[in-house]
Amino acid sequence: MLHKNPLMSDIDVNHWRNMQQLVLESSKPKRRIIVIHDQGEILKFIHSDRLSIVKSVDRVENAQQVAEKVYKDNSAITDFVVVLERKSVEIYFAKVQDSWKVTEDLDVYVHRMFASLDDYPEGIATYPGTARSNLGLQWRLGSSYETVIESVQKYVPADSTVFFGVFKGDTLWASLVLGFDADKKINNITTADPTELSLTGDWKAQSSELVSWVNKKFPKCSIGIFTNLEDARKILKSQAKIVSILDISKKGNLLIEPVPAILKGILA
Repeated sequence: MLHKNPLMSDIDVNHWRNMQQLVLESSKPKRRIIVIHDQGEILKFIHSDRLSIVKSVDRVENAQQVAEKVYKDNSAITDFVVVLERKSVEIYFAKVQDSWKVTEDLDVYVHRMFASLDDYPEGIATYPGTARSNLGLQWRLGSSYETVIESVQKYVPADSTVFFGVFKGDTLWASLVLGFDADKKINNITTADPTELSLTGDWKAQSSELVSWVNKKFPKCSIGIFTNLEDARKILKSQAKIVSILDISKKGNLLIEPVPAILKGILA
């Protein structure tokens, strides 16, 4: 879905940072305990904030059990524990790097990279949760990767642009512009440019201006989704997206305009 060479330019720093905050979750700021070992012999046992921790194990025989025990011994000061076997990590990275194909979509490779973390349960273990759900960057979409791909193929017209706008009151807090090519691959990623917009009036008036702006600069806007920050979080978190969207829309807090014909019946 993500073109191998997407254009990323003219990105508003504030909108980009806020959208990342909304849809991405990083393991970097989380409190974590890292245990690194070589065939059971512990090489490193440390808290990410260098806090004093209970070290109730002196060898790793079962990585999953060690991760769980260390977490329970230190649950008040940690979000998760990761146990890494040095050689397993080296094998993992070598296999992931060797699997890359120059012709494949970027998201296919990244998805495989994270999914592969769970192929080494004794070499790369976390608790609570699996390695693929804890490490690196995680999407807060409330939908699987496969569901997102399926939805794009079903609802997004080729050679069109999708716009997401998130407001705080009547202030545009975050935005995202996604351009899709003839094969429905994302070939353009950017944000609204506040310097080219008046952004006056209430949020619905601004939404209309934003769609007009997209139509002047990019392939025609096929879907425009606008809501407030609180409801955006609710939609992203919900496993029943359509139900959540309809509920928020009935309250007048969600605007989808334009909307493809295939979606009109569903959202009516």
